[in-house]
Amino acid sequence: VFLMEKDPVSPSDVKVQLQVQNGAQQPQKTKAQLKAERREKQEAQRAAKAKLKEAQAAGGNQQQQQPKQQKKEQQQKPQQKPDKKDVQKQPDNKQLKKIEDTLKSQSVKDGIFSHLKQYDRNSPPTSTLSYSSSPVHPAFVKLGIQMARETIVGSNGRCAALICAVKIFIQQYRCPKSKEVRQHLNIALKPCFNYLGQCRLFSVSMENFVKFIKHTISKISPEISLDDAREELLSECDRYFEENIYLAAQAITTTTVNRINDGDTILIYGRSQLILRILLTAREEGRKFRVMVVDNRPDLRGVNACERLTEADIPCSYVYINSATYVMKDQITKVLLSADALLANGYVLGPVGTAMLALIAHKYNKPVIVCCETYKFSERVQTDSILFNELADPNDMLKTKTGAASPLSDDADHHNVNLVNLVYDATPPSLVSIVITEIAELPCSSAPVILRRDTERRC
Repeated sequence: VFLMEKDPVSPSDVKVQLQVQNGAQQPQKTKAQLKAERREKQEAQRAAKAKLKEAQAAGGNQQQQQPKQQKKEQQQKPQQKPDKKDVQKQPDNKQLKKIEDTLKSQSVKDGIFSHLKQYDRNSPPTSTLSYSSSPVHPAFVKLGIQMARETIVGSNGRCAALICAVKIFIQQYRCPKSKEVRQHLNIALKPCFNYLGQCRLFSVSMENFVKFIKHTISKISPEISLDDAREELLSECDRYFEENIYLAAQAITTTTVNRINDGDTILIYGRSQLILRILLTAREEGRKFRVMVVDNRPDLRGVNACERLTEADIPCSYVYINSATYVMKDQITKVLLSADALLANGYVLGPVGTAMLALIAHKYNKPVIVCCETYKFSERVQTDSILFNELADPNDMLKTKTGAASPLSDDADHHNVNLVNLVYDATPPSLVSIVITEIAELPCSSAPVILRRDTERRC
């Protein structure tokens, strides 16, 4: 009794002791017995899985029969007419087709150029305008259609057309009495510029003019009247055109003519108003030279340039760009090219094919002269023709001058063929000998100096 009170034993301790004793008495299992137990467990698990699959298959057949019965019941029931509100919200099939066509025209199959917008001259954005309440001025609507159909081409021509449209807008502009001219005029011009951007991508010359006119509007004094502000803006537009386009072309022509010598054979590419003016002026001064016109599909604008030069009694030859290597080797003495823009890193943005001709001329040690106005200088940096470019209508590549079928017409609808009609390419500064501007003859590396000078003038 004394021991029981001193060392009490709980019932749980007694159970543990019994389990230990029983476990000690049981014999240990062999490896063969353990393997047999594992096999039995695996076979039982496999049998259970097979039963589950059979049950699921039987249940799936029942579920497939249920929707058929529900469809029969729905067909037997009378159809309810939808509400008028729901009918108005649902788009028609014609509207869906229009949306799909626009999406197809604005997309490119190839992933390399998928970030570039595909413009379609057959469906301009004017179809979405309501002329009764549209904020876009009719002058900009007309210009947008001309840009979309490519009736106005060339960076100088497009910029001059934009200046004329802005002047017409300013002449007919009326400012509300409760607002200032410099604030309301920029707001009124914004939808017009956005509409032009939807019709076709802005050239660098157009972008620089838009920056100029916005900066000029912001400097208008709020104390002057609307008529005085209108006269000031119109005079600034005229000054911009005269200094940057008209007088700049005269200065570039005078400088470039002095580089043309008797007996030269000058290679030009396509059709450029500035290059034609230089060659015609040199002919008027009595210089004797020949011109080799290199052209490229699908535009074939060099045909018009060749006609203009032959009318002025200038000996001309006309070749395609695939023959440029053969012509460049022995016949050419100078290469005269135009530019749509000169970028901040010295790359020349020109019509597609310009970089190829500059590369061939560099190989045969022929000087490459680029004529470019300073208002086409851009702060953008670019080293390839993929990041920033413009896509023209790919259907132009299926057309020929004679009307015959193009070799690409059979494969145009193939899912592995993607027609891409690029407009520009970038020429490295190492391939350009000199750039002639209205200021001076400069290397491509001097582009940041001109850009800094223009920025200081604005400030």
